[in-house]
Amino acid sequence: MNIQKSGVPSAIVYIVDDHAEVSDSLFRLLSSIGIYAETFDSISAFQAAARPPVPSCLILDLQLSDGDGLALQARMRELGDHIPIVVVTGFGDIRQTVKAMKAGAIDFLEKPISEQRLLDSVHRALESDVARRAKEQEFEKVMALYRSLTAREQQVIELIASGCLNKEVAEQLGISEVTVKAHRASAYRKMQARSFAQLVQMIMKVNPRVAAHAPASRDDAEAGDGE
Repeated sequence: MNIQKSGVPSAIVYIVDDHAEVSDSLFRLLSSIGIYAETFDSISAFQAAARPPVPSCLILDLQLSDGDGLALQARMRELGDHIPIVVVTGFGDIRQTVKAMKAGAIDFLEKPISEQRLLDSVHRALESDVARRAKEQEFEKVMALYRSLTAREQQVIELIASGCLNKEVAEQLGISEVTVKAHRASAYRKMQARSFAQLVQMIMKVNPRVAAHAPASRDDAEAGDGE
């Protein structure tokens, strides 16, 4: 895995396992194919570590000296930490597997671990995190554009995105159609939308309630954009 000019790896695999021979073996395996990895022998050590904002995944043992891997997994989700997790254990059972997968684990592997299956799981986990981060970055970009709108522009464009005609927006807000069109044009420009359909998609990302009333087709959308 390439190292960026800043010295930060382009992706990281975190290994949390209190069995040194296991974590060392996993570290060597990942390093052998160019994947940067860091090892921790406890939950507390992992939680205390700095984690650069790069695509990553966690290989997590369930049986740890200072806690339960499933509990850590649940706690991370509660805190909004969505790093993909590959769970490993020497004492797997159906109940643990179900709990881990329901909590969002990418895979559940029993020791001794198949090297190929582990590598497949890690690649899938990293690809998943790349996609998640891209989606979050896109949301942040759209949200920044949305926040650049005035309160009135937000009202106007949300109503139009919900399928209202200019006249209907004017009536609801108690303003003229000319003013509605001016706010609409300004919102288009600020949101950098190339079409009404794209604008609706952008508004739906930052305001899900618009989705329930959004036009079903492009023709419906263009009707809401009519002069």
